[in-house]
Amino acid sequence: MSAITEASQSSVLDVVRRALGRRNTLSPAPLEPFVEPVIRIEVRELVERFIDEATAVRAQVRRVPDNHKLVEKIVEISAAQPGEVAMSGAELFREIDLPGELAAHGLSTFIANQPDHEQLVATLANCSVGVTAADFAIAETGTIVLSSDEPNALLVSLLPPVHIALVRSEQMIGTIDEAIRKTGGEKVGRTDPTRSVTMVTGPSRTSDVELVLSIGVHGPKELHVIILE
Repeated sequence: MSAITEASQSSVLDVVRRALGRRNTLSPAPLEPFVEPVIRIEVRELVERFIDEATAVRAQVRRVPDNHKLVEKIVEISAAQPGEVAMSGAELFREIDLPGELAAHGLSTFIANQPDHEQLVATLANCSVGVTAADFAIAETGTIVLSSDEPNALLVSLLPPVHIALVRSEQMIGTIDEAIRKTGGEKVGRTDPTRSVTMVTGPSRTSDVELVLSIGVHGPKELHVIILE
């Protein structure tokens, strides 16, 4: 069948060549390689776009100038919730001694580094707030990006009813395509792709039942994003 098809194709091409007065098939000129233009967008513009998009999907976004104000905002959000504040293993939290700062304000904390997975899940499910650091924030969709490089970030972001995500302004990027490139091996110090990546856009939502929008059914009912500038 393959030989018949190739012969038929050759016959048709011969007819076309004769009609054009040619004996040989002309090869098309090679196309110029496509180079995607680099569009430079100021960080300030990315932050403002991110805030607009994230707010549109019910995320609550705050901007802080320094670590002191960062801690104040986390305390402000967490103090309104009963129960423990869970934290992932982000390097930023160790730099600012977030557990100690929250304890100084009378908040009970839990660092999600327990080796027993089932016990970890049970403990996190009883926490009121989960605090993580984001790898990136995508301006065009108001999305935060969490990777498995940060220990237990996904569990901390999903199980407590309130999720606080911290992101530095220089971690703002424009598009999802850029996020995929960066988490696929471009991250500084990595030669292998990130094992897994989670993209979070607003609090958890579903319309599974009679197409009625419900918030917080399969994850946090509140998402707070704090941008450290």
